[in-house]
Amino acid sequence: MGVQERKARDFSRREAEILAAALSLFSRDDWELVTVDEIARKAEVGKGTIYKHFASKDEIYARLALDFNRKLLLEIQHVDASLPVIARFREMTRLSWEAHLASKELHRVVLYCGRAEFRQNFPSTIAEEFTAIEVATNSAVTAALLQGVEEGLFPRKPLEMLMFGAQSAFWGAIQLMWSGYLGEPDKTHYCDEITNFILAGLVYQDRRL
Repeated sequence: MGVQERKARDFSRREAEILAAALSLFSRDDWELVTVDEIARKAEVGKGTIYKHFASKDEIYARLALDFNRKLLLEIQHVDASLPVIARFREMTRLSWEAHLASKELHRVVLYCGRAEFRQNFPSTIAEEFTAIEVATNSAVTAALLQGVEEGLFPRKPLEMLMFGAQSAFWGAIQLMWSGYLGEPDKTHYCDEITNFILAGLVYQDRRL
């Protein structure tokens, strides 16, 4: 391995260590008040080293969220497209559910970075990457919805309306899981429950009760 390759590897390793240190500090209730100095101490590096890797604390948030979104996108894109629509939708919901419940710290950061006012201050390259990942993720989900519409499973209506109820139910359920209100719930069981609820809403939403 050449000198440049070794330097690049060490740079990437240090960057990953900084991100891990920051994430570990975000377990606090006042996680938004964590400072770059605290992250540097946790990562056992100088503050200047942090700024060699990230322009600001907001960029640390963004990198954590991008890594999360990128990983979830890859998992969703690997769902077998030949599966029946309902089975494919269930699998994509399960992957999203498990990803958002795997780490409260990451879930917090992803929601924080999803706010329009937060992204307005990003460099265009970071904002564009967020948008590209979201478009690709939505495309995978809407492909299943469109197939369901064509097969007569879901009502023929604008996709944003089909997605509205499903997204509202999913995000509400995730927040409820993290709230502590349910105690120590069986995450798999609750995933099945919310998926059934969403699918029932998609299938029956336009039928008279």
